[in-house]
Amino acid sequence: MKICVFSDIHGSIDGMNAVVKITELERPNKVVICGDLFGPRDAQKIADCVSQIDAVTYIVRGNNDRDCEVALLPCGMDDCAVMYHFGRTLFFTHGHVYNKYRVPPVLRENDVLVYGHTHCALLQRFNGLYIANVGSVSRPRDGEPSYLTLDDNGIILKRLNGEPISELQW
Repeated sequence: MKICVFSDIHGSIDGMNAVVKITELERPNKVVICGDLFGPRDAQKIADCVSQIDAVTYIVRGNNDRDCEVALLPCGMDDCAVMYHFGRTLFFTHGHVYNKYRVPPVLRENDVLVYGHTHCALLQRFNGLYIANVGSVSRPRDGEPSYLTLDDNGIILKRLNGEPISELQW
């Protein structure tokens, strides 16, 4: 099982094209976009790019995603995505409600919280949880566009070219 995670695309066609290309190269079983998919224009083009992802796709609502844009998506959008893989619960959210300082009550020790929102990537153990902030595909505030992969070994933060930045093993 491999999961690719992206966030904070903010309507960037270049960013969304990068997501499609990365998913073609990584060949994940699942893709999660942790919110702020849409931006001020090109909502239909962004939704069309989502349709090109060849994996089960979950899209989490960000604080900038609007219902009129969500209606264009082939897969809908939820406030969070919760899965059980790798022997633990995985909770995907945007980060404006739940984050490392405000943890969803469903999570227990050794579970995983994945979010975006801050546009700054982060991998760490914090209060017994695995915490991963995916950063941003198109508007990083820490200088480097990034995405995550989760698999049987742990979480890897990667540059858009696939080169690892850091890793957190289970």
